[in-house]
Amino acid sequence: MASTYTDSLKLELMETGANANTWGNNTNTNLETIDAFNAGYLAKSVAGSSNVTLTTANASPTSEASNKVIEFTGALTGNIYVFLPAVENNYIFFNNTSGAYTLTVAPDGHAANGVAITQGAHTIQYCTGDTIVDLFANSFGNLSVKNQIKVGDNITLYANGTIATTNLVGNGAGLTGVGEFASGTEALFVQTSAPTGFTTNTNATLTECCLQVVSGTGGGTGGSDTFSTVFTGSKTASATSVPFNIASLSISQSLSAGAHTLSTPELAAHTHSSPIKVTPFTKNWRGPTQAQLIYGSPASTPTNATGGGGSHSHSLSGSASLSGTLSSPISASIPSMDLKYADSIIATKD
Repeated sequence: MASTYTDSLKLELMETGANANTWGNNTNTNLETIDAFNAGYLAKSVAGSSNVTLTTANASPTSEASNKVIEFTGALTGNIYVFLPAVENNYIFFNNTSGAYTLTVAPDGHAANGVAITQGAHTIQYCTGDTIVDLFANSFGNLSVKNQIKVGDNITLYANGTIATTNLVGNGAGLTGVGEFASGTEALFVQTSAPTGFTTNTNATLTECCLQVVSGTGGGTGGSDTFSTVFTGSKTASATSVPFNIASLSISQSLSAGAHTLSTPELAAHTHSSPIKVTPFTKNWRGPTQAQLIYGSPASTPTNATGGGGSHSHSLSGSASLSGTLSSPISASIPSMDLKYADSIIATKD
Protein backbone atom coordinates (compact mmCIF):
# COMPACT_ATOMS: atom_id res chain seq x y z
CA MET A 1 0.00 0.00 0.00
CA ALA A 2 1.06 3.59 -0.64
CA SER A 3 1.91 6.02 2.17
CA THR A 4 -0.69 8.48 3.52
CA TYR A 5 -0.16 11.99 4.92
CA THR A 6 -1.32 13.94 7.96
CA ASP A 7 -3.81 16.78 7.45
CA SER A 8 -2.05 19.62 9.24
CA LEU A 9 1.71 19.14 8.76
CA LYS A 10 1.55 16.89 5.69
CA LEU A 11 3.86 14.31 7.28
CA GLU A 12 4.25 10.98 5.51
CA LEU A 13 2.62 7.99 7.24
CA MET A 14 4.53 5.04 5.77
CA GLU A 15 2.78 1.72 5.25
CA THR A 16 4.27 -1.30 7.00
CA GLY A 17 6.61 -3.07 4.63
CA ALA A 18 6.64 -0.21 2.15
CA ASN A 19 9.42 2.19 1.24
CA ALA A 20 12.15 -0.38 1.47
CA ASN A 21 15.57 1.29 1.65
CA THR A 22 13.91 4.80 1.72
CA TRP A 23 12.75 4.90 5.28
CA GLY A 24 15.74 7.01 6.21
CA ASN A 25 15.11 9.66 3.55
CA ASN A 26 11.38 9.71 4.19
CA THR A 27 11.87 10.03 7.92
CA ASN A 28 14.37 12.88 7.45
CA THR A 29 11.88 14.68 5.23
CA ASN A 30 9.22 14.33 7.90
CA LEU A 31 11.60 15.76 10.48
CA GLU A 32 12.50 18.69 8.23
CA THR A 33 8.82 19.39 7.70
CA ILE A 34 8.20 19.37 11.43
CA ASP A 35 11.17 21.70 11.86
CA ALA A 36 9.76 24.14 9.30
CA PHE A 37 6.29 24.16 10.83
CA ASN A 38 7.76 24.89 14.26
CA ALA A 39 10.58 27.28 13.46
CA GLY A 40 10.60 28.07 9.75
CA TYR A 41 10.62 31.66 8.44
CA LEU A 42 9.36 32.88 5.05
CA ALA A 43 9.44 36.38 3.51
CA LYS A 44 6.65 36.38 0.94
CA SER A 45 6.07 39.24 -1.50
CA VAL A 46 2.40 39.94 -2.03
CA ALA A 47 2.88 43.19 -3.97
CA GLY A 48 0.08 44.36 -6.24
CA SER A 49 -3.66 43.91 -5.98
CA SER A 50 -4.12 40.18 -6.66
CA ASN A 51 -4.97 37.55 -4.04
CA VAL A 52 -2.18 35.16 -3.06
CA THR A 53 -2.43 31.46 -2.16
CA LEU A 54 0.47 29.97 -0.20
CA THR A 55 1.84 26.78 -1.71
CA THR A 56 1.47 23.46 0.10
CA ALA A 57 2.46 19.87 -0.66
CA ASN A 58 2.73 16.51 1.07
CA ALA A 59 5.93 16.00 3.05
CA SER A 60 7.40 19.24 1.74
CA PRO A 61 9.46 21.32 4.18
CA THR A 62 9.97 23.92 1.42
CA SER A 63 6.29 24.67 0.81
CA GLU A 64 5.29 28.25 1.72
CA ALA A 65 2.55 27.11 4.08
CA SER A 66 5.02 24.88 5.95
CA ASN A 67 6.65 27.84 7.74
CA LYS A 68 5.86 28.96 11.27
CA VAL A 69 6.68 32.66 10.77
CA ILE A 70 5.60 34.38 7.56
CA GLU A 71 6.43 38.00 6.71
CA PHE A 72 4.34 39.63 3.97
CA THR A 73 6.23 42.25 1.94
CA GLY A 74 5.73 44.50 -1.09
CA ALA A 75 3.67 47.54 -2.04
CA LEU A 76 -0.06 46.90 -2.21
CA THR A 77 -2.09 48.58 -4.93
CA GLY A 78 -5.39 47.10 -3.80
CA ASN A 79 -7.02 45.10 -1.00
CA ILE A 80 -5.92 41.46 -1.10
CA TYR A 81 -6.47 38.05 0.54
CA VAL A 82 -3.71 35.62 1.46
CA PHE A 83 -5.12 32.08 1.51
CA LEU A 84 -3.76 29.30 3.78
CA PRO A 85 -4.48 25.56 3.61
CA ALA A 86 -7.93 25.00 5.14
CA VAL A 87 -6.60 22.73 7.87
CA GLU A 88 -5.89 23.16 11.57
CA ASN A 89 -2.65 25.02 12.18
CA ASN A 90 -1.20 28.18 13.74
CA TYR A 91 1.12 30.90 12.44
CA ILE A 92 2.96 34.06 13.37
CA PHE A 93 2.39 36.77 10.73
CA PHE A 94 4.07 40.12 10.09
CA ASN A 95 2.31 42.52 7.71
CA ASN A 96 5.32 44.47 6.45
CA THR A 97 3.63 45.77 3.30
CA SER A 98 3.18 49.36 2.17
CA GLY A 99 0.31 51.11 0.42
CA ALA A 100 -3.00 52.19 1.92
CA TYR A 101 -4.75 48.83 1.44
CA THR A 102 -5.76 45.86 3.60
CA LEU A 103 -4.27 42.39 3.79
CA THR A 104 -6.62 39.65 5.05
CA VAL A 105 -5.55 36.09 5.91
CA ALA A 106 -8.22 33.43 5.31
CA PRO A 107 -8.52 29.66 4.88
CA ASP A 108 -8.57 28.63 1.23
CA GLY A 109 -12.20 28.64 0.12
CA HIS A 110 -13.42 30.63 3.14
CA ALA A 111 -12.64 34.27 2.40
CA ALA A 112 -15.57 35.46 4.52
CA ASN A 113 -13.92 33.97 7.63
CA GLY A 114 -10.61 35.79 7.28
CA VAL A 115 -9.02 38.37 9.58
CA ALA A 116 -7.21 41.51 8.40
CA ILE A 117 -3.75 42.25 9.80
CA THR A 118 -2.90 45.88 10.49
CA GLN A 119 -0.07 47.19 8.37
CA GLY A 120 3.19 47.13 10.33
CA ALA A 121 1.79 44.74 12.96
CA HIS A 122 2.78 41.28 14.16
CA THR A 123 0.11 38.82 15.23
CA ILE A 124 -0.56 35.18 16.05
CA GLN A 125 -3.39 33.47 14.19
CA TYR A 126 -4.66 29.93 14.07
CA CYS A 127 -6.89 28.18 11.59
CA THR A 128 -9.74 25.93 12.71
CA GLY A 129 -10.13 24.53 9.23
CA ASP A 130 -12.60 27.07 7.87
CA THR A 131 -12.00 30.11 10.12
CA ILE A 132 -9.05 32.27 11.12
CA VAL A 133 -8.83 33.38 14.76
CA ASP A 134 -6.49 36.23 15.77
CA LEU A 135 -5.21 35.90 19.33
CA PHE A 136 -4.70 39.66 19.62
CA ALA A 137 -8.18 40.64 18.39
CA ASN A 138 -10.34 40.88 21.54
CA SER A 139 -9.12 37.50 22.68
CA PHE A 140 -7.22 38.23 25.91
CA GLY A 141 -9.00 37.95 29.23
CA ASN A 142 -6.29 39.36 31.52
CA LEU A 143 -3.08 40.97 30.37
CA SER A 144 -0.22 41.83 32.67
CA VAL A 145 2.94 43.76 31.79
CA LYS A 146 6.05 44.68 33.75
CA ASN A 147 6.83 47.99 32.07
CA GLN A 148 4.62 49.54 29.39
CA ILE A 149 2.22 48.91 26.54
CA LYS A 150 2.35 51.15 23.48
CA VAL A 151 -0.73 51.66 21.34
CA GLY A 152 0.41 52.98 17.98
CA ASP A 153 2.32 56.24 18.22
CA ASN A 154 -0.28 57.93 20.42
CA ILE A 155 -0.79 56.10 23.72
CA THR A 156 1.63 54.52 26.19
CA LEU A 157 0.28 52.61 29.21
CA TYR A 158 2.78 52.30 32.05
CA ALA A 159 2.74 49.68 34.78
CA ASN A 160 2.56 52.42 37.46
CA GLY A 161 -0.84 53.53 36.14
CA THR A 162 0.37 56.48 34.07
CA ILE A 163 -1.15 57.03 30.62
CA ALA A 164 0.83 59.16 28.20
CA THR A 165 -1.04 60.31 25.11
CA THR A 166 -1.06 63.10 22.53
CA ASN A 167 -4.75 62.87 21.64
CA LEU A 168 -7.86 61.77 23.56
CA VAL A 169 -11.31 61.66 21.97
CA GLY A 170 -14.67 61.21 23.73
CA ASN A 171 -16.54 62.72 26.67
CA GLY A 172 -15.15 60.35 29.30
CA ALA A 173 -18.65 59.46 30.51
CA GLY A 174 -17.53 55.94 31.40
CA LEU A 175 -14.50 57.01 33.43
CA THR A 176 -14.59 56.99 37.21
CA GLY A 177 -12.07 58.41 39.64
CA VAL A 178 -10.46 60.45 36.89
CA GLY A 179 -10.55 64.24 37.03
CA GLU A 180 -9.14 66.77 34.62
CA PHE A 181 -9.58 69.57 37.20
CA ALA A 182 -8.23 69.64 40.72
CA SER A 183 -10.82 69.66 43.52
CA GLY A 184 -11.89 73.22 44.32
CA THR A 185 -11.34 74.54 40.80
CA GLU A 186 -14.01 77.08 39.82
CA ALA A 187 -15.27 77.38 36.24
CA LEU A 188 -17.96 79.34 34.40
CA PHE A 189 -20.74 77.41 32.63
CA VAL A 190 -23.46 78.74 30.31
CA GLN A 191 -26.07 76.11 31.15
CA THR A 192 -28.92 75.54 33.58
CA SER A 193 -27.04 73.48 36.15
CA ALA A 194 -23.56 72.38 37.12
CA PRO A 195 -22.14 69.41 35.17
CA THR A 196 -21.42 66.12 36.86
CA GLY A 197 -18.59 66.51 39.35
CA PHE A 198 -19.21 70.24 39.96
CA THR A 199 -21.35 72.08 42.52
CA THR A 200 -22.95 75.47 41.80
CA ASN A 201 -21.48 78.33 43.84
CA THR A 202 -24.46 80.11 45.43
CA ASN A 203 -22.45 82.90 47.11
CA ALA A 204 -24.64 86.04 47.08
CA THR A 205 -21.61 88.15 46.16
CA LEU A 206 -21.52 86.47 42.76
CA THR A 207 -25.27 86.68 42.00
CA GLU A 208 -26.08 89.16 39.19
CA CYS A 209 -22.40 90.01 38.98
CA CYS A 210 -20.66 91.04 35.76
CA LEU A 211 -17.25 89.62 34.87
CA GLN A 212 -14.14 91.77 34.90
CA VAL A 213 -11.08 90.52 33.05
CA VAL A 214 -7.83 91.35 34.85
CA SER A 215 -4.20 90.79 33.95
CA GLY A 216 -3.14 90.15 37.52
CA THR A 217 -4.57 88.02 40.32
CA GLY A 218 -8.16 86.87 39.79
CA GLY A 219 -10.88 85.89 42.22
CA GLY A 220 -11.57 89.33 43.66
CA THR A 221 -15.02 90.97 43.85
CA GLY A 222 -16.28 94.55 44.17
CA GLY A 223 -19.20 96.92 43.67
CA SER A 224 -22.71 96.71 45.08
CA ASP A 225 -25.20 97.46 42.26
CA THR A 226 -26.69 94.33 40.68
CA PHE A 227 -26.71 93.71 36.97
CA SER A 228 -30.48 94.09 36.58
CA THR A 229 -30.55 97.32 38.60
CA VAL A 230 -27.97 99.06 36.43
CA PHE A 231 -28.72 97.76 32.96
CA THR A 232 -32.48 97.19 32.73
CA GLY A 233 -35.50 99.54 32.54
CA SER A 234 -35.92 102.96 30.96
CA LYS A 235 -33.61 105.75 32.09
CA THR A 236 -34.45 108.49 29.56
CA ALA A 237 -34.93 112.27 29.74
CA SER A 238 -34.85 114.93 27.04
CA ALA A 239 -33.58 118.47 26.52
CA THR A 240 -32.91 120.12 23.16
CA SER A 241 -31.07 123.16 24.60
CA VAL A 242 -29.04 123.99 27.68
CA PRO A 243 -30.35 127.15 29.51
CA PHE A 244 -28.14 128.84 32.11
CA ASN A 245 -29.24 131.14 34.97
CA ILE A 246 -26.85 134.09 35.40
CA ALA A 247 -29.09 136.28 37.59
CA SER A 248 -26.84 135.84 40.60
CA LEU A 249 -23.63 136.78 38.77
CA SER A 250 -21.98 140.21 39.39
CA ILE A 251 -18.93 141.90 37.89
CA SER A 252 -16.64 144.23 39.83
CA GLN A 253 -13.94 146.28 38.09
CA SER A 254 -11.31 148.93 38.63
CA LEU A 255 -10.26 150.23 35.20
CA SER A 256 -8.73 153.51 33.88
CA ALA A 257 -8.07 154.81 30.35
CA GLY A 258 -4.70 156.23 29.42
CA ALA A 259 -4.25 159.82 28.03
CA HIS A 260 -3.80 160.41 24.29
CA THR A 261 -2.99 163.59 22.33
CA LEU A 262 -4.76 163.81 19.02
CA SER A 263 -2.72 164.44 15.92
CA THR A 264 -4.07 166.42 12.92
CA PRO A 265 -5.05 163.29 10.93
CA GLU A 266 -7.02 162.09 13.94
CA LEU A 267 -9.05 165.34 14.26
CA ALA A 268 -12.50 165.53 12.74
CA ALA A 269 -12.60 167.50 9.45
CA HIS A 270 -13.42 171.22 10.18
CA THR A 271 -12.81 174.91 9.22
CA HIS A 272 -12.36 178.21 11.12
CA SER A 273 -13.86 181.70 10.28
CA SER A 274 -11.55 184.70 9.59
CA PRO A 275 -12.19 188.46 10.50
CA ILE A 276 -10.30 189.60 7.39
CA LYS A 277 -12.14 190.21 4.11
CA VAL A 278 -10.22 190.11 0.85
CA THR A 279 -11.68 192.18 -2.07
CA PRO A 280 -10.16 192.91 -5.46
CA PHE A 281 -9.67 196.48 -6.79
CA THR A 282 -8.29 198.06 -10.01
CA LYS A 283 -6.22 201.21 -10.42
CA ASN A 284 -6.92 203.67 -13.20
CA TRP A 285 -3.80 202.70 -15.09
CA ARG A 286 -3.43 199.70 -17.16
CA GLY A 287 -2.13 196.75 -15.15
CA PRO A 288 -3.10 193.63 -13.17
CA THR A 289 -5.91 193.66 -10.69
CA GLN A 290 -4.73 193.99 -7.11
CA ALA A 291 -6.31 192.80 -3.92
CA GLN A 292 -6.99 194.74 -0.86
CA LEU A 293 -7.53 193.49 2.68
CA ILE A 294 -10.29 194.90 4.75
CA TYR A 295 -11.89 193.73 7.91
CA GLY A 296 -15.33 192.29 7.41
CA SER A 297 -17.74 189.88 9.08
CA PRO A 298 -16.02 186.78 10.64
CA ALA A 299 -18.47 184.40 8.98
CA SER A 300 -17.89 185.85 5.60
CA THR A 301 -14.44 184.26 5.04
CA PRO A 302 -13.77 180.69 6.28
CA THR A 303 -10.29 179.14 6.39
CA ASN A 304 -9.35 176.03 4.45
CA ALA A 305 -10.68 172.68 5.84
CA THR A 306 -8.33 170.52 7.99
CA GLY A 307 -8.50 167.27 10.05
CA GLY A 308 -8.73 163.70 8.72
CA GLY A 309 -11.28 162.06 11.01
CA GLY A 310 -8.84 159.21 11.68
CA SER A 311 -9.18 156.68 14.48
CA HIS A 312 -7.16 156.52 17.65
CA SER A 313 -6.99 154.36 20.78
CA HIS A 314 -6.52 154.60 24.51
CA SER A 315 -4.74 152.11 26.73
CA LEU A 316 -6.86 150.42 29.41
CA SER A 317 -5.45 149.26 32.72
CA GLY A 318 -6.86 147.81 35.90
CA SER A 319 -8.67 144.57 36.90
CA ALA A 320 -12.13 142.96 36.72
CA SER A 321 -13.66 139.96 38.53
CA LEU A 322 -16.77 137.78 38.14
CA SER A 323 -18.52 136.43 41.23
CA GLY A 324 -21.70 134.59 42.05
CA THR A 325 -23.15 131.21 40.91
CA LEU A 326 -24.02 129.74 37.51
CA SER A 327 -26.85 127.20 37.44
CA SER A 328 -28.40 125.03 34.72
CA PRO A 329 -31.88 123.49 35.14
CA ILE A 330 -31.16 120.89 32.39
CA SER A 331 -32.10 117.22 32.83
CA ALA A 332 -29.67 114.77 31.13
CA SER A 333 -30.74 112.30 28.45
CA ILE A 334 -29.65 108.68 29.12
CA PRO A 335 -30.57 105.96 26.61
CA SER A 336 -32.12 102.71 27.73
CA MET A 337 -29.45 100.10 28.63
CA ASP A 338 -31.41 96.87 28.45
CA LEU A 339 -28.35 94.80 27.44
CA LYS A 340 -28.46 91.29 26.02
CA TYR A 341 -27.03 88.70 28.37
CA ALA A 342 -26.71 84.95 28.92
CA ASP A 343 -27.34 83.48 32.34
CA SER A 344 -24.20 81.69 33.56
CA ILE A 345 -23.28 79.83 36.69
CA ILE A 346 -20.02 79.47 38.57
CA ALA A 347 -19.44 75.91 39.77
CA THR A 348 -16.73 74.43 41.97
CA LYS A 349 -15.08 71.05 41.29
CA ASP A 350 -16.12 68.56 43.93
